[in-house]
Amino acid sequence: MKYERRPPVNTRDKPPMARLTGHRFMKPYIFLLMLSIPSLAVAAPPFGTAEGLFDLSNSKTLGLTTIPGEHVEIHHATEESGFRFAHHPGLIAFKGRIYCSWSNGRVHEDRPNQRVLYASSADGSTWSAARVLTAPPESVYGSCVAAGFHVHDENLVACFTLTHDYPTPNLQNEKNAAWAIVSQDGIDWGEPAKIASGFYIEAPRTLSNGRLFLGGEHTGEIWKSHQARMRLLYTDSANGIDGWKQAAIDPSVVKPNGLKVFGYTEPCPFVRDDGVIVCPFRNQSGFLYASVSLDNGETWSVPQQTNFPDSMARFNTGRLPDGRVYLINNPGPGQMNRSLLTISMSHDGVLFDRAWIIRGEPTTQRFKGKGKRDGWQYPSSLVWKNSLFVACSVNKEDVAITRVDLDSFGNRARK
Repeated sequence: MKYERRPPVNTRDKPPMARLTGHRFMKPYIFLLMLSIPSLAVAAPPFGTAEGLFDLSNSKTLGLTTIPGEHVEIHHATEESGFRFAHHPGLIAFKGRIYCSWSNGRVHEDRPNQRVLYASSADGSTWSAARVLTAPPESVYGSCVAAGFHVHDENLVACFTLTHDYPTPNLQNEKNAAWAIVSQDGIDWGEPAKIASGFYIEAPRTLSNGRLFLGGEHTGEIWKSHQARMRLLYTDSANGIDGWKQAAIDPSVVKPNGLKVFGYTEPCPFVRDDGVIVCPFRNQSGFLYASVSLDNGETWSVPQQTNFPDSMARFNTGRLPDGRVYLINNPGPGQMNRSLLTISMSHDGVLFDRAWIIRGEPTTQRFKGKGKRDGWQYPSSLVWKNSLFVACSVNKEDVAITRVDLDSFGNRARK
């Protein structure tokens, strides 16, 4: 497969389906203008949890109940296949079907010859056999890392990060970049087109004004010299391939530890009821950090620590049709504890006051590999046909999907 810059497939201005819904009113929050960059520092964390929502002293359940759901495994690693690693799932709906992509490697995480697989379903219960979406050319001696999908007009756009020159770490190689391939039917795919430099595991998301947001990691010298961590981009080109610009954010003034608190940040934004765009970040503190934007993603506040527990893993956010914001993550307790995958709910995107376990059954790896961990991890979600679908990696070797009826979450009223 030849990797080269190609013109956009379609530039008609129609937003993708993975949409972050905007809202009507702006409440009077106080913001302080930073002089060093065109960014904002908020007076309080952008969101948080109600007191006692998570009982971190109870490692088995966190004091939560398990929400009813239908579970299906769409990928099962086997010794015979020669590929025993699976991770980074991403979900989208396209032309009456659900699509899921994921990274698929032989033994270890993000090693040479790691490819991207995908499967689809008409009902979320019965899935097609997995097919190879893309694989790295031998010349780069790197891996393909799945970064989900977005939809533009009648096109399904599959995204992935192409890494180079193993064993150079992912975040230290400036050659690494996000790429996209496009299909009109989910079967036949065009040639890869470069999106932006950096490292990404999420596809572009659509903001309330139609602008696209892409969040990932800086790579190369800017990362190694501790100048920056998270890489936040925006474009007004609806195809999600062209016109990306870097947003302004300065995490170096984060207190108390500055950039030292961030490794992989894995941004995944949502929109609050007051119209503010909120972007949480993975970090090493045990609680999510977050920034806000008041100008559709062009400038971001200095990241602040919230009281939302997180075990240092990828999380996912979204909105239900009734407007409630949800956040899916591994709350812990403890770093890298991915034994419980939970969903938390907020009526306004400020206070999360309800939560449930999605998956919490004990899991054990069948195959050892560097970078692998037990547990239900790296969620992706999709609201489709009155259900919430949640995909996750299981022990970084299988891929599972849970379907939850939206009625199971109750109504929007405060608890």
